[in-house]
Amino acid sequence: MLAVELRPLAMSDLARVISWSQDEAFCLANGWPLGLSPEKLQDWFVRLLNNPPADLVRRGIVLRSQEHPEGLLVGFVDLRDLNPLERRARLRIAIGEESHRGQGVGYAAGRAMLAYGFGELGLERITAEVQGSNVPMRHLLEKLGFRLEGILRRHETRQGVKEDLYLYGMLREEFEEANRFLPPNCLPD
Repeated sequence: MLAVELRPLAMSDLARVISWSQDEAFCLANGWPLGLSPEKLQDWFVRLLNNPPADLVRRGIVLRSQEHPEGLLVGFVDLRDLNPLERRARLRIAIGEESHRGQGVGYAAGRAMLAYGFGELGLERITAEVQGSNVPMRHLLEKLGFRLEGILRRHETRQGVKEDLYLYGMLREEFEEANRFLPPNCLPD
């Protein structure tokens, strides 16, 4: 049985993050440049830990199991572009460990971060953006309860090809309605 938890990232996570930067599919899905040197990645990571942007909440996605009772970092989930005045933010989920993609980890982490955003942060709207070719992420967002709000056609260039960008949104009341029959302890902290 896997337990999905969210926690702040730590310097001890750097090696795992560097290993994800070697995964072409991960980099393309998350807008990371291919072939980024470990030194540049370390500089970015240290800056992120020591001086995080005020408009970003990033949590590591950790799995606890019999094999990893201490927890295994497998990705991260963000609320970015936080706007307290408008009470909105943008969700991003990144699973770095390929073996855990498509296993429900992103769903559990996404639900936990949505609960945090709508609950603790008092947000009223959370959006997400995803490339048209990233069908698994589009399905995940729809499973989480996001609604497709628009498509920016041929909006971004990925590997020399213009791609559509899908825009999703969720309102607080939509999240609450979708989760009203679940016991409170089903929403991870």
